[in-house]
Amino acid sequence: MVLMMENTQTHYPRQKICGIWLIIVGISMFTLLNGGYKQPVLFGILYALGMLFQLNPITRRKLAVGPGTDSQKKWSNISLIVLVVLCSVSGIISDGNIQKIWLFILLAVGIHFFFFIPVHGKLMGLLGIASTINALLALSINEYPLNAFFAVDGVIKLIFGILLVSLSPIDF
Repeated sequence: MVLMMENTQTHYPRQKICGIWLIIVGISMFTLLNGGYKQPVLFGILYALGMLFQLNPITRRKLAVGPGTDSQKKWSNISLIVLVVLCSVSGIISDGNIQKIWLFILLAVGIHFFFFIPVHGKLMGLLGIASTINALLALSINEYPLNAFFAVDGVIKLIFGILLVSLSPIDF
């Protein structure tokens, strides 16, 4: 009797890396509280370290369950282009108001998550919905405390990061 092993391949091989990245960014959001957004040095350092972690070939080799497809690479690039364009527009439409700049940038981040659905799965769409709703609420409520927005945004990213790490690989 010959046992045959089915060759299984996940559709989203880098979910765990994305999840760890989201956890790092979620934690970094808390550095913006209580005026930290005015001088976001610590945020920038954590964000840069997270980016180095995420793009590191060693990290990718150890944590990915397979290579990304050409289509996934294309969608990643599209998502990043969308993010850069929307962040640039954010600076223009915020009239120099630093709080609005942050809110529009984080709205842009929420929107760019939708373009990562083909790369990391439908959880990215749910993350995009949660992040976008939080940003839209903050923009629509004049007295929305910025600390609350940053805290909620950080918690959202932490939750989805933990889900991606703990469920990876999942073809959802």
